[in-house]
Amino acid sequence: RHEQLLVTGADAVTFIENFTTAKVSDLLPGAGCEGFFCDARGWVIDLVLIRRTNDGLVLRMGPGRAASLRSHLDRYHIREDLELLDQSEGLRSLLISGAAASRWLENHFDQSLPATPANFAEGLLTAAVGATPVPVRLTLIDWYGQGGFLVETTAGEQLVAALTAAGLPQVETGTVLAWRLHRGWPLAEDIPEKTLPQELGLDGRAICFSKGCYLGQETVARLDALGHVNRQLMLLAVAGEEPVALGAAVVSGDTQVAVVTSAAAATDDAGWLALAILPLKVASEQSLTVAGRSAEVLRFTTAEDSSE
Repeated sequence: RHEQLLVTGADAVTFIENFTTAKVSDLLPGAGCEGFFCDARGWVIDLVLIRRTNDGLVLRMGPGRAASLRSHLDRYHIREDLELLDQSEGLRSLLISGAAASRWLENHFDQSLPATPANFAEGLLTAAVGATPVPVRLTLIDWYGQGGFLVETTAGEQLVAALTAAGLPQVETGTVLAWRLHRGWPLAEDIPEKTLPQELGLDGRAICFSKGCYLGQETVARLDALGHVNRQLMLLAVAGEEPVALGAAVVSGDTQVAVVTSAAAATDDAGWLALAILPLKVASEQSLTVAGRSAEVLRFTTAEDSSE
């Protein structure tokens, strides 16, 4: 599940441009991008999927996040011609992924599939012959690896039933979580207070360093000028079969350096995976432990890895 804000009106795009690290003014209808929303100090409020429609912008965020982001934006909304509408009620998200996902959707979705990550199409999805078409928004994403499509609809139960009846296999939630950890895609729980955008490792896709002023830009630009941050979101391989608890301490030597924000069993049955924001100086150390169990830093998979 997720939440959604619709920003409409003549000033919708220029207004949001002033509050996100992304260059949303370049988006055409049907295109999208990811962007950080920051406070005046440059600390991340949320990482948001931003999509341009004919009416304005659709902002997608995690559960329980729409109200706080809307409140943040409303504080600065004075005379601009725009509305901020919470469209979260009844919204459901599904992931259709895998090597055959595109081919299946080409036969069951009545619009051309988006070919660029974060781009989307709105149309009808018919899961099987004789099934009732379901209106959906279909977005190409790579948060869980290549070949993934985010399907959003207000007819979630109907669509799930139709996809199940059509024989599409369902993947365990833990497996999908492991895919996300391998990709290093952060959700709200991976972004603690006082986190800076560059600490999440998405500079090339969620931050435009050449755009005009926006809230928090001074901090982002200063970090860019320095050339590095002191800590960053990293993937840990943790030994042992016991689950890794959220909030578990990551220790280097005798010093706690971070806490686990997300965790999942490794898909190869070799221990557990965990995300944590670690100081760069400890990333290569051999003495890392998580809740007393040995751990090592792994590199995130890339689009090239996923396409092999």
